[in-house]
Amino acid sequence: MVTTNDILNFAFTHKVFTRKELISNLKSKDQVGSPGTLSEQLNRLLKSGQLIRIERGVYKLFDDSRKDFLTACTEDMRRINQQIKALFPFVDYCLWSASTLMPYMHHIPNLNLLFVDVEREVAESIFNLLNVDSNKRVFLMPTLTDFERYINTNEAIIIRPLISESPLQLVEGINTPTIEKILVDIVGDVEFSFLQGSEINYVYTTIFERYGINKNKLLRYATRRGRKKEVEQLLNANKL
Repeated sequence: MVTTNDILNFAFTHKVFTRKELISNLKSKDQVGSPGTLSEQLNRLLKSGQLIRIERGVYKLFDDSRKDFLTACTEDMRRINQQIKALFPFVDYCLWSASTLMPYMHHIPNLNLLFVDVEREVAESIFNLLNVDSNKRVFLMPTLTDFERYINTNEAIIIRPLISESPLQLVEGINTPTIEKILVDIVGDVEFSFLQGSEINYVYTTIFERYGINKNKLLRYATRRGRKKEVEQLLNANKL
């Protein structure tokens, strides 16, 4: 019967390999068991982080290539960051673009949304600031109906409430969300209502394979947002 050591030995030799190549090698050594057993062993190695799934049916040995997630900072983000810092120097906020998710999606929509997550008490003041000095439409905490009617795939800046103790990180001097915050936000926020079923499973799986995710941080923030159950279901369903 095939063991995880058999798979790891093959991985050490081939570095990047397909499931088909693995099966062919195991067959030559009369080590192939049932397809279910092989899948179980592969999933065990993926879950432990010893293997990484590059794409469907293609794997590689973990080589510390998973980096920390950093949100790319755009010119719009830099400009807005300067505006907020100048007038609201003591306010907690973070900036990020929905296009951050595009590399991790299977079906890629047109995502032209820039999020300004800010303390609820000053959200309207930030809205007024940006609404006067922006060439993009600015929306203040839109509902699902607002989003479907007026935003959808259009270019827009969206002011949203920042949950206290949100996991944030500095990138180029700009407060941005960690990947743990993004993974929780996309579960239920109206701006990501299109992420359902297989698509959100694909996003979670792809991000977990490419980055080191702090599950404690993820679930702590999910709890603050009342989404722990939904996030745990995604983790369990995808064996993450």
